[in-house]
Amino acid sequence: MAKRLIVVGAGVTGLMTAKFLVDRGFSDILVIDRKYPGSGGSFRCATGVRASFTSREHIKVMLRAIDLWPKLSKELGIKYSRDGYLWLLSRDRDVEFFREAVKFQNSLGVPTRLVTPEEVRELAPTINASSVVAAVYDPIAGKASCFDSVTNTLTHLLARGVEVKWGVEARKIAREGRGFVVETNIGSLRADSVLVAAGDGSRRLLETLGVDLPIRSLPKHALVTEAFRPVFKPLIIDWATSSYIVQLFNGNFYIGADIPEVYDTVAKVKLEFLRKAARVWTSYFPWLREVYVLRYWTGYYDMTPDHHPVIGPVEGLEGVYVAAGFSGHGFMMAPAVGEALASYILGERPLVPEFERLSPGRFARGELIKEIAVFG
Repeated sequence: MAKRLIVVGAGVTGLMTAKFLVDRGFSDILVIDRKYPGSGGSFRCATGVRASFTSREHIKVMLRAIDLWPKLSKELGIKYSRDGYLWLLSRDRDVEFFREAVKFQNSLGVPTRLVTPEEVRELAPTINASSVVAAVYDPIAGKASCFDSVTNTLTHLLARGVEVKWGVEARKIAREGRGFVVETNIGSLRADSVLVAAGDGSRRLLETLGVDLPIRSLPKHALVTEAFRPVFKPLIIDWATSSYIVQLFNGNFYIGADIPEVYDTVAKVKLEFLRKAARVWTSYFPWLREVYVLRYWTGYYDMTPDHHPVIGPVEGLEGVYVAAGFSGHGFMMAPAVGEALASYILGERPLVPEFERLSPGRFARGELIKEIAVFG
């Protein structure tokens, strides 16, 4: 068992990993973040939680996460609800694809089902479903508060003696004897093991150890409106335009929409995003024309070639672990990923065997996994 662990990245994944370790008696942990806890993808995400994917690996990992979310909600006071996901389909070819996807999901225990436009209107009152041919409803999907998830987990850790420092940028990791030294803007930090969970910065940091992972940053866009009383519960996806909308716990509508972007470029606000987001969602909810946009921000999906995360020990570098490349799904997976990484760090195998298929070495071995249900 490692004696001292440095976690690089105080997003929800790094914090959840520290939480599962602390709860098992491993408390010699230092968590560092170059900005502040949650400042990367955690505080920018849509808060959705689902198992309606198209790969066995994603589904099994997310079924474990869906088991853990209500337990963490109760233990840490994280707002969480199973309000469902609704995938709107407006093209016949998409209906046929999702018909097969639903069969696959059902075979693995995810109770998704195809629903009619009439059922769509029941699930999302006020929606204009005239263009909807059919939809897929995922009743065990839901949402969790990203702010509670970070701040309440952080409070849990601080109360148990975990050291958390922000404004600390990890610039290089190197071997030193049987351990590692992490070079930062405040000096050298030493540990027996290191977990790199630094979002789009993970690849650059691991390169300093000679580890090359095929993770690329793709700019993404999201906005939030003013708050209203509850209107509809599910997170709704328009599959044809790769756009989505969800009403958050405090009543704001969070909207994302995919627009053409270039990998590894600086994310910038674009009028094109606002136009598309408005066009897509005012067609479904005409009353949105009267709603004000409060904020618009950008961020990144750290993408891998197979749209699956890289999780686990780095082969050939005992004591180095990675959790990156989530391709837009890091927040929802965080409880299961944190639990699995804690197992790895404690010298055990993860509870969910499919995690072993997500190892960093799969790219070199050519063992890529296929996932199609990525949007936004």
